[in-house]
Amino acid sequence: MTSCSETLLRLVARAAVEDSPIEASAVSVDAVGWPTLASDADAHGMAPLAHLYLESHRHVAPEAAIQQLDALALRHRMWHRERIAALAEILQAFERISVDAMVLKGAALAWTIYPSPVLRPMGDIDLLVPAAAARDAQLALGRLGFDPEAMAQRRFGRNAHHLPIASRSQNGAIISVEIHRDALSRDSFSSISVSNLTEPPRAFDMNGMRALALGHVDTLRHLTHHLLEPSWNGRLRLIGLVDLLRYAATFHDWIDWPRLESSYAFVLNALRCLHYVIPLPAALARYSPPADSPAPARVGETIRPLRAILARRQPAAVLSELFNPADWWLHAYYGVPTGRTLTAVRLGRHPWRVARWLGLRAAGF
Repeated sequence: MTSCSETLLRLVARAAVEDSPIEASAVSVDAVGWPTLASDADAHGMAPLAHLYLESHRHVAPEAAIQQLDALALRHRMWHRERIAALAEILQAFERISVDAMVLKGAALAWTIYPSPVLRPMGDIDLLVPAAAARDAQLALGRLGFDPEAMAQRRFGRNAHHLPIASRSQNGAIISVEIHRDALSRDSFSSISVSNLTEPPRAFDMNGMRALALGHVDTLRHLTHHLLEPSWNGRLRLIGLVDLLRYAATFHDWIDWPRLESSYAFVLNALRCLHYVIPLPAALARYSPPADSPAPARVGETIRPLRAILARRQPAAVLSELFNPADWWLHAYYGVPTGRTLTAVRLGRHPWRVARWLGLRAAGF
């Protein structure tokens, strides 16, 4: 069920995707979602965007909610400054030891698809490096004061797609870095590594410094996989939706759409599914589902991580959550168009995938 604050945040997401203001008639002082708006916006990675697009509605919004958004926006500006300074330092250190790194997710998207980089919060700094150079990259982080988490403390992840998270404290902010050998987790059957890129890396300007990101097709693949991964609250994280739709619209004329249609149709199917969350922008309207197509059940719901599901005490509740996820997520995750039946997915593909996930964890992947 969509929460009241999520309804407000979907308005923000649509405004951010379309680069358009939120109409005054859509914002009500009586909206019951206001009390939790700031905390929910932060959980969705949307606090700076909510602050920007609700700024013109300060006069109708509860003062407490706006003050909370003001504080979050200020905090994210500080975090952004520290993370970008750290990222520049890391990339320079890698250059000195001849390690080529590509910047993934928010740290690259902030500079390429948003009006201001401070509008895109980031958690960890994610960097993709050649598998053979991963150890050298991690050692270079250590020389910069980044301490990796101890493997002995990690029950799982000894063979994960990224090395242990390395962190350091910097001017009151904790900066965490993940060195990736693969941009996609082992839960996926796909891989995006330096050795199998479908396109050359793409250069972008990061505050006067040249950095590298994935090519357009690989970025869309990565963003789609990341968007549909399990989420702790079982809801689609809206910043991931904004990332994908803004990227697809911003670089529309440079993206090889025929190649996506022929080789990575799951990306286009995900776009169709996202239309039920917020309407696709004009540049992507051709991928919208038919106007008379009914929405699948539980739009915007995802599956939660296995550890969260297995923590439930009632076996029946565990089995229900594992094997009865939302129709909407099943259509998007398994690439099944919304007009088609999910019988084969529910009876075969999904149970087999759950078994694989459990097997990987049992082996301490």
